[in-house]
Amino acid sequence: WKSTLFNLSLSASFAFTLFFINESVAGVLYFRGFSRAQTTAKRLFAPLTFRGRNWDSLLNFLNRPAKAFAIKELRSFFRDSTQWPQLFLICALIVIYLYNFSVLPLDKSPIKTIYLQNVFSFLNMGLAAFVLSAIAARFVFPAVSMESEAFWIILAAPVSIKTFLWIKFFLYYIPLLIISEILIIVSNILLDVTFFIMFLSIITMFCLVPAVIALAVGLGARYPDFKSENPALVATSFGGLLFMLCAFGLIAAVIILEAGPLYYAFMTHVLGRNLSFTQIFWLIISFSTAFIICVFAIFFPMRLGEKYLKKF
Repeated sequence: WKSTLFNLSLSASFAFTLFFINESVAGVLYFRGFSRAQTTAKRLFAPLTFRGRNWDSLLNFLNRPAKAFAIKELRSFFRDSTQWPQLFLICALIVIYLYNFSVLPLDKSPIKTIYLQNVFSFLNMGLAAFVLSAIAARFVFPAVSMESEAFWIILAAPVSIKTFLWIKFFLYYIPLLIISEILIIVSNILLDVTFFIMFLSIITMFCLVPAVIALAVGLGARYPDFKSENPALVATSFGGLLFMLCAFGLIAAVIILEAGPLYYAFMTHVLGRNLSFTQIFWLIISFSTAFIICVFAIFFPMRLGEKYLKKF
């Protein structure tokens, strides 16, 4: 046991000696190496350029303070490791969503295919809008809260709260509009719907997307949580729940308003008849009401959020 104890002590002393040498060397070299690593002379990944212009030149139509806010918003989003990786999940969701429409056995149904195609296309508008609402709840609603306790910088900046909110609106509006229209157009192509249903679906989503985005930004500004560091927790707050309920109500109202007149318009087209004056009047009133609701859903929540943030 004496030899065992001697060998164990020798190993321990050697380990402590290595630890002492490591500490001594690190004390001399670590700080200088760390400083050089943090102040590299050249970027590892060069910024994307086209004909000598960076991507931020696309925002030159904005004034300088608004452009600075827009660039800050984009960079903050892609630098946040809890945000941008979920874009891959959205891409997977879109693929699965479209694949489900491609494998629908419509030809085996006892109901005429033309009816099912257009019924599914109409329901597809609501389903795509619900997907849009879920994405907006995850990314758009927490956008204001993600300013965190540095929100005082926004208040001190030479940009009004109104401009601040509308910048967030447009930065999310454009990509989500593209995603929504891709969902609608590709799924309708897979369903082989009529031109009228295709046109109506595109226009309906074009009106619903800004309404849902404005709801998310406006209610996110009305119910902010500047102490939260996790956007997922903000989305599950009372404000997030209220946004989802309002978004679902908005989508349901638009779909219900369009359902009745659309059915008669479709049936008269299939049967080769003409719409009566009453049906045309009903069609105009229903679609006008749906459009007014969407416009109201754009401006009222934004105004509501603006008023609340001005109180800070």
